Amino acid sequence: MADRELEAGCPCANAPQAEPGSRRAMLAASLALAVAPLVPGGAAAADNPRRARPQVGDGLAYMTGEKEGQQITLADLKVGGPPVLAYPMDVSTQTVRDGARTNLLALVKVAPEELPEKLRADAADGVLAFSAICTHYGCPITETHPTGGKLVCNCHGSTFDVLKNGEVVAGPATRRLAHLPLKQAGSALLVAGNFAGPLGPPQQ
Repeated sequence: MADRELEAGCPCANAPQAEPGSRRAMLAASLALAVAPLVPGGAAAADNPRRARPQVGDGLAYMTGEKEGQQITLADLKVGGPPVLAYPMDVSTQTVRDGARTNLLALVKVAPEELPEKLRADAADGVLAFSAICTHYGCPITETHPTGGKLVCNCHGSTFDVLKNGEVVAGPATRRLAHLPLKQAGSALLVAGNFAGPLGPPQQ
């Protein structure tokens, strides 16, 4: 799917239910996404690796915060913790692929024994990577549901079950979040395949 599907923008700053800390994270994510070019892959990606889709073997880098641009390790993620916003990163050149907003990921860790069989092959020690672009209006997803195991978009409350492969459990979104297969290499998290599913909201 081309990034032009996200041109509608994101009214995330209007989310009244966010807690102060969450609101700061959401604002940082929204600002970063606002300046990310909306370009498809192909020739543009070949000319600028920041715009390329995640590549097999890429690491994962923090999107924002004190560790912005640094590689994420397994020890950085806690079971039941909030999602960590990340971009894929070419580990050989340290190039963070933050030039396309549809590369933004939400990383969550669940207890490995809780993972359904169909998700285990795409997880790394319980860590799952989902597109962090809501499939309703393109807002960045920065929250987990208080009951755990679900990602929540602060814009309009769409909720996605991570143990059901990003399935929508509360709208207005109508399609699941795409997931990105991961693998483990020592303490590192690496991309193991392509996005499984379309990214962002349906084309208008």
